[in-house]
Amino acid sequence: MKLSHLLLTLLVTLALTACGKDASNTSSTSTSKNHLSMNINGTPWIADHKIWGAFHPAGYNQAIVISGSKGPEDKQEQAFNLNLYYTPGPGTYRIAKGNSDNSVIQLVNLSPDNFLYGSVMGFDVKVTITKASANPTVIEATFEGEMSGNASDTIKITDGKFTYRE
Repeated sequence: MKLSHLLLTLLVTLALTACGKDASNTSSTSTSKNHLSMNINGTPWIADHKIWGAFHPAGYNQAIVISGSKGPEDKQEQAFNLNLYYTPGPGTYRIAKGNSDNSVIQLVNLSPDNFLYGSVMGFDVKVTITKASANPTVIEATFEGEMSGNASDTIKITDGKFTYRE
């Protein structure tokens, strides 16, 4: 996978997230709150802002985008992104570094020394999409797997959960 493609994917995802509606509040069309959480090496990680999802956004090849952030909205913000391409809808998908669809998962700023997991560093993740629609946007997913880090370590993701309703 080309580094330039991954960087472009990251920039587009961040731009879409920044331009998206405030997704941290409960939607008027649903009684569920938008949610992104996972256990990282057994420790809970729960997004507290910028929780956002998209199903087949214009300009993408059947993409499902999952994102959210934790912590202060500054250079220490921990941002999570999961982009699945060529994904028609609900199903189970396994993605790993170098996949032909260019699907990617990454977590940034887990700590000052561990600033990148996944993406170009490596990943092997199973994602199960249980609900996906575009109008209104509804995405429900679970995920688990491993992501390699810039400090030559690997984190194990378990109990990953995502719910988004626009």
